Amino acid sequence: MNLNDFLTRIVDDGIKACRESYKNDTQKRDGAVAGFNACRGRTVFELRQQLDLARKAADAARAVDKKNYWYLRCFEAEVEWVCNVVSSALQNQGEDPIVIPTARGYMKAAEILGVSANMQPKPFVEN
Repeated sequence: MNLNDFLTRIVDDGIKACRESYKNDTQKRDGAVAGFNACRGRTVFELRQQLDLARKAADAARAVDKKNYWYLRCFEAEVEWVCNVVSSALQNQGEDPIVIPTARGYMKAAEILGVSANMQPKPFVEN
């Protein structure tokens, strides 16, 4: 799977989820959808830049532009999520990640790449 197809799946799945999660909060929903769409079709370098810009905008809103805070914070959160999932795949291939990936990022990457279909969770056994 190429990066563009991988990103498209992350973005499309994320938009679907945030429309449901924020169905009663227009500002958060619009910010989240915009954050996902800002990642569509980007390179790894461009994702890294987008995350930096999103973080700066959310930080500025926290201090100065409080009326747009939730829009910008949700925008930032979804850009970070995309970078998290992409970083999981990058790190798995021995490449430098954009951010330190989380377990959920790895799980989403595995779901998209079809890895999780072959994995069965094993229960802990106490000795």
